[in-house]
Amino acid sequence: MGCNNSTLIKKAKSYVMKEKASVDDMPDILAKLIAAKSSKNVKAALKTLMEVAPNELAAQQVARAVKVIPKLQAWVVKAKDNDVKRMSLTVCSALSAFSVCAAEICTEEFLKTVQSMGRGKDKSFQKDVAKFWSQAGGDPVVRGRIFDLGVNEQIWNYVKSKDHAVAKLGMIAFAKIADDAQSAAKLVDVGARLDETVKFFFARLAKTDETDVEKWCLITIARLSLADAFSEKIARMEKLPMIFTKANDTIAGRKLPSALCIANCASNKLLRVRLVKHKAFQLFVDMSKVSSAARSDMAEYQRVAALGLKNLSASFDLRALAAKVGVLEAVVKMLRSKDLEVARYAARAASELSLHEENGRRMVLAGALKPLIDMAKSGDAYCENEACTALNAMSLSEDNQKQFMKEGGLAAIEVMTLSKNPRVKHFSTKLVSRMRLTKLRTAARFAGQMAQTQKELERKARIEKYGYDDQEIAEAAGAG
Repeated sequence: MGCNNSTLIKKAKSYVMKEKASVDDMPDILAKLIAAKSSKNVKAALKTLMEVAPNELAAQQVARAVKVIPKLQAWVVKAKDNDVKRMSLTVCSALSAFSVCAAEICTEEFLKTVQSMGRGKDKSFQKDVAKFWSQAGGDPVVRGRIFDLGVNEQIWNYVKSKDHAVAKLGMIAFAKIADDAQSAAKLVDVGARLDETVKFFFARLAKTDETDVEKWCLITIARLSLADAFSEKIARMEKLPMIFTKANDTIAGRKLPSALCIANCASNKLLRVRLVKHKAFQLFVDMSKVSSAARSDMAEYQRVAALGLKNLSASFDLRALAAKVGVLEAVVKMLRSKDLEVARYAARAASELSLHEENGRRMVLAGALKPLIDMAKSGDAYCENEACTALNAMSLSEDNQKQFMKEGGLAAIEVMTLSKNPRVKHFSTKLVSRMRLTKLRTAARFAGQMAQTQKELERKARIEKYGYDDQEIAEAAGAG
């Protein structure tokens, strides 16, 4: 039984998987989305947009298209078809992961609607709402609105949900909104929430066998440790040994968040000595040896190590100890990192460590000045500020100032004087004044030495001529 060519072509096409949309298709996708009116066309347009929404370039194009975000918001708020509502919320979730769209999508009215969807009788939306919070919570502007509306309470309820998928997404959302010290403090500063939070996450950590849940549990603990109350609580409850055990593991997904927890705990001055007793310095020194160009899951090792060393070095009592466990060499190595955040944290650690004069001398001899000088001229305001602070601390001694000049310090000062960064300008002026003062001191010291030498030569000449120093005899007689 024969088939004509058109039938064969149609049959062949039915076996070929449809090619996924790409960012190049965005103009066509957005045009169809704006024009869509029937439920069928809306679903088709949303389905295509869902394929590309996780791409930042797609998010940028959505932000530029004025009509798209209001349409998506309207479908989430008003659509009677639950599939349209769910698909629109999924697209909004993906786009909210990017700052270019997050603030515009997550208006207070829209967040209230999503919050209501999560509270509604239809429990099928809970997973979608939890996913939305897990994406949008990473933006600092949206985070502020989440706290203003009390959405953090809903997220906490999701964390404790019996639905495994909802609980996991809730934990990710909870970790995202705890991304700074102020937010972390708000999350644990609610009645008896501090005790409940510590017990819940450590119990979950001990029971879970799922690596992804364990990772996000550790990330949440690490971020909450930015709050002094939380970090002090886990220390009092003797949870630090468990964190150190996981931080010394070889599995990157376990080691990295645990080490981050220790680094964040080190920002609390009351815990630094205790952390050092658990060999926190050695942990960060070992992590600093992993190249930032290593496996993708190890790329953050140096960043966490630099952060930890920076925080631990803020204690005066620990600066002398740091030199004995290889911290100075680790910091100098990280100053040369191509990762700006690693170099910036290392510069802060260097400035803290340099307040112990011997540390400053040893780091200068190890080659710390060259990368700091380069960083001070980099054009990145944050790096310039940290580099200038470190150079300022290191240039207190005359020997370090001489080394600074040998390594191109004069040319660097000329460049820094022209900088648009006021802190860099201030530092360059301060350094020039300090070096002039040092020169004056050196000149005065040299003049004093010359005067003393001249006086000694004159005394020897008198002894050679008269056999005794008549001036000394005269001075003795006058004193008598």
